[in-house]
Amino acid sequence: MRWRSQRSLCPGCWSSRARRPADVLEGQMRFYQLQRPAPSTPRHWSGSISAEHVWSLPGVECPTCHETWSGQFTLPSVDLSSLPGRDLLVEPRVEPHAEYARLASRVQPFLPTGVSPEPGMQFGPLRGTAHGTFGPLSARYGWEALVTQEALRHLQAVGIRGLAPVRAELQGLDAGVVLYELEIPLRGLLHRDAVLTGPRCPTCGWYEVRISPEPWLDGAALPHDVDLFRPANGTTYTFVTERFVEALEALGPSDVTFREAGVVPASRMGSVH
Repeated sequence: MRWRSQRSLCPGCWSSRARRPADVLEGQMRFYQLQRPAPSTPRHWSGSISAEHVWSLPGVECPTCHETWSGQFTLPSVDLSSLPGRDLLVEPRVEPHAEYARLASRVQPFLPTGVSPEPGMQFGPLRGTAHGTFGPLSARYGWEALVTQEALRHLQAVGIRGLAPVRAELQGLDAGVVLYELEIPLRGLLHRDAVLTGPRCPTCGWYEVRISPEPWLDGAALPHDVDLFRPANGTTYTFVTERFVEALEALGPSDVTFREAGVVPASRMGSVH
């Protein structure tokens, strides 16, 4: 089964037709991509989590494009406890498109405005186990962000915008330790020249996507109401403002890295060939 992760390709695989432009916009807020450190990087904290979200839509087998795939979009604040038949959304699996579409239609009313269901979409809080100690911010898989209760209070106190914390239901944490997953809002876009896309399947929505190893942001679509976000055309990438970085660094070390992302004017639309 394919996973719609939107992960970047290796540098050698990236099309030479879509290199990063040099005309980065000046005199504006700086943005950073939140990343997990390389495995060889020494860690400050020993914490690890084995957990999954409570519910998820199944992956899909498409009769039109013949792809079998699942995405990785998470909405921890979405509560499906009142949905009849929610037990069908507990066990991860793959279903034919007709059954997937039936389940997706039942979930749709619970989703935030403007968000459409997709195969593999996950809902509800993280539930599982945790071990070790955790720093202010942890990045699970590189696109799920968890903060300690102390870090959350600090970020709220200094006015960081767009925080939507959902308490993780984790066994094994030290007494008094609480972790919150941040539901990261969809805002903005990766720059068009950083994303190459193929045609979208009219039935299941599958499309091939290639993203630059170091994607940059579309300056014409920057969000101005949040300090952390996922671009709509790169939902497994998390970006934060320099305000967020400064607020977090005041709390001491976290096992994350921040890569400054370029911001450039809109240009042409890339396509996969």
